[in-house]
Amino acid sequence: MRMRPLSRPVRGAFLAATVALVALPLGGAASAAGGVAPSALDWAPCPDAAVAECATLHVPVDWHDRHGEQIDLAVARRPADDPDHRVGTLFYNPGGPGDGGVGYVIAAEEIFSPALRARFDIVAMDPRGVGASTPVRCGLPVLTPETTLWPRTEEQFDALVAHNRAVGESCLEETGALLGHLDTVSVARDHEALRRALDVEEVSWLGISYGTQVGANYAQLFPDRTRALALDAALEHSLPEVVQVADEMRAAEDSFNRFAEWCGTSDTCALRGQDVAAVYDELVAAADAAPIPVEGALHAVRGEDIRTGTIGRLTFKEPSIYGPDVSWAGLSRALAATLAGDASAFAVPGGEPQTGLFAQAGIGCMEYVPQVGTYEEMRQRIQLGKQTAPHLQGASETWQVNLCIGWPLEAANPPRLLDVTGVPTLIVHATYDPSVPYKWAHSLAAQISGSHLLTREGDGHTSYYTSACAREAVDAFLVDLTVPEREVCD
Repeated sequence: MRMRPLSRPVRGAFLAATVALVALPLGGAASAAGGVAPSALDWAPCPDAAVAECATLHVPVDWHDRHGEQIDLAVARRPADDPDHRVGTLFYNPGGPGDGGVGYVIAAEEIFSPALRARFDIVAMDPRGVGASTPVRCGLPVLTPETTLWPRTEEQFDALVAHNRAVGESCLEETGALLGHLDTVSVARDHEALRRALDVEEVSWLGISYGTQVGANYAQLFPDRTRALALDAALEHSLPEVVQVADEMRAAEDSFNRFAEWCGTSDTCALRGQDVAAVYDELVAAADAAPIPVEGALHAVRGEDIRTGTIGRLTFKEPSIYGPDVSWAGLSRALAATLAGDASAFAVPGGEPQTGLFAQAGIGCMEYVPQVGTYEEMRQRIQLGKQTAPHLQGASETWQVNLCIGWPLEAANPPRLLDVTGVPTLIVHATYDPSVPYKWAHSLAAQISGSHLLTREGDGHTSYYTSACAREAVDAFLVDLTVPEREVCD
């Protein structure tokens, strides 16, 4: 599992709909505790939604104690546009971790193809700890002006470990037992409770990024309830933490090098005609030597903030559902502005609740066992970053696992192999994905018997949102269980 880069997020406006759900009732609730099938969900119109319906599902905090403490899960459903030709129910998870699915269902016209909207009831939840579901609450901020995920001294490392422990203890005090049950397996079981509450025999899945792990875990646990599994941008969760970090370092660095080559000659790059890699290195070094003040930021922008923010903007080569700034051209504009003295694009916001970071840290620390426990081990990890990724120096989504060093709870779902059988599965993956290396798709495919891999030749994270070829293949697979004849598309 990864944890998202921590610089200023750039999100689509449609996700604001989820925020409104926090303050509004979501209709009646169905309970999934115990072995008795829950009553039907009581659907009501979602806020500001023309079609989508919302409800609340009660599930146990601990699936091994079904009669114990309960939490609320916000769920949303968009009924099929063509009910006479409806295939069934499609579960959707957008990834993250820490991203809720409710807002995407509300904005389905922007997210899902006409084919999926016509043939499926599209259903998603804000997973436990996320969005309008029972949240992760903490008494201390995850990030402070002093926080560095690249500690250069033993004193900085000790401060990071102590702060992580204090944050985790404050989260445990304010969140309670839920903090220890934010793992992917619990989320998969929550989806089975949702299937039962919907009173449907089986479901299809579209899992994006981290959502590929949610879907694959569901299929392993409940193969007889899984009609089809479409996984876009496969996350590999069987590798030792140091291997996963190194893999992502290389993938991110490869993407940066491709960006720099593109940027030097592209008319849409704000740094066209320059040696972009050299300019970038000089900018990062200058920001490390003299951090750039930004009004309202948590702290002045350092080199590590630029590297971390770069990862987020490498996510998509072209503008996507997340807007024009999350793109290669957007990254070039952010770098050009920073060179001119405005580093706001890479600033960590100050004075804002870190609610999203609470969930990201809480979930991530349930999935990973950091293999860095001393300053010497951290020094070696930083050196690995410099050698493997000279420009980004290790910056990647998995680098954020440093927030888990010192976390007071043990991982509930440490890395392990999956064994999925009997489930029709299509995996789609780009050759130059900066977040999840291409070889992970082959690894995940080996853990899902009979799965098919469609390779997208190109850049960027995920394919369903950005590639017509990939989207058509996913649609045909989900609607008709048709496996694409081609193995490669663009």
